[in-house]
Amino acid sequence: MEGNDLVNLCGPTFPMRLRAAAGCDTRGLVAAFEAARQVLRFAEAWRRVSQPAAVRRAAGWIKEGAPKDIAHSVALMRPLTQGTAVTDLAAAQGWSLAGAAFVYHGIGGTFGFDKLRAAAGSRAGGDPYERLAVRRLIEDMLAEQTALAGAVMAFAGAGASVDDRPADGEDPAARGKAAIHAWVAAHPAPVKAARRTVEEIEKAGGGWSFAKLTIANAALREMAAG
Repeated sequence: MEGNDLVNLCGPTFPMRLRAAAGCDTRGLVAAFEAARQVLRFAEAWRRVSQPAAVRRAAGWIKEGAPKDIAHSVALMRPLTQGTAVTDLAAAQGWSLAGAAFVYHGIGGTFGFDKLRAAAGSRAGGDPYERLAVRRLIEDMLAEQTALAGAVMAFAGAGASVDDRPADGEDPAARGKAAIHAWVAAHPAPVKAARRTVEEIEKAGGGWSFAKLTIANAALREMAAG
């Protein structure tokens, strides 16, 4: 990695903000940045986006949306950021990687973690401390989603084998959905309370303020702890 790549690609304030959010030093930041670039093959995607032909079509992209192949390639990067959490869950609970992924992402949609993180991530402006607070809120939601996924998988028992062929013939997607449904059925009170809180905030209107996101996150945290 060239010395200026991190700033050129992410902006001059990015290193300071990420060091504060991750609690790491400059050496750790640079090492993690380069590792992420290699794992996600970012240079390849960036070359495709910044080639002359693509630049000439930039106005069309803004109006019509990005070309499908590039959009798909870049869109796949976001789920990969949670890959380590899914891998650790699979190893800890004795599930296949596919089964753990279905539980993890299923929980994200079922309990609203995904939409809350999206709402938090879409917040623009604010001073550096507010942006740091939002980032830490997002990290809290990721940790709570991971904890809840682990609880669901533990409740269901050992999952699919490492080669994704469960002994009972179920596919990983079906087993993941069944595990979530079983956990919900066994914990009706905390699930109902968390969903009620999120629904009431949404019905109040006015968009997702930081205060609303914090209250919703607290409800999800209590559910996960319960």
